[in-house]
Amino acid sequence: MSKAIETPSITMYTLPGCVHCARARALLTRRGLPFREVDGGGVEDFRRRLARLTGGTTVPQIVIDGEPVGGADRLAALDRLGVLEAIAQGEAFPIERELRRVSPRSLAGWATARLRGRRDVSPATRTRITVDRAGRVLPRPSGEGDAVPRPSDPELL
Repeated sequence: MSKAIETPSITMYTLPGCVHCARARALLTRRGLPFREVDGGGVEDFRRRLARLTGGTTVPQIVIDGEPVGGADRLAALDRLGVLEAIAQGEAFPIERELRRVSPRSLAGWATARLRGRRDVSPATRTRITVDRAGRVLPRPSGEGDAVPRPSDPELL
């Protein structure tokens, strides 16, 4: 028996003419995620009611499966983490992702290694993260390293 992919319920609270609301709307549409938009234009005490519902008074406020995740910037951050793509594919929370980051320190180490003739060093560091339903990155359990082995690591050869 196959289990149907369940798309989470996404509600976005907006106001007319809000550029951040348009940005969030475009992002959700681009990711193919259906959402319900609640327009607060003309609603008495909209921001007070919004604060009671979501904890935030700015718009947009996005709620995924009853959990407030924040505004357009927070939604964009979740997208950069790969969470929106995972939600669109029906992945269940908590969602695990591998991030690749290039920092000035890792870039300097890479450049030094390249100057010394080493070709097996990458300027990117890889980190495995877990994101919960509210969009928070969960701490790693103690004893688990953040580093993800690369194929060039000696213990994998």
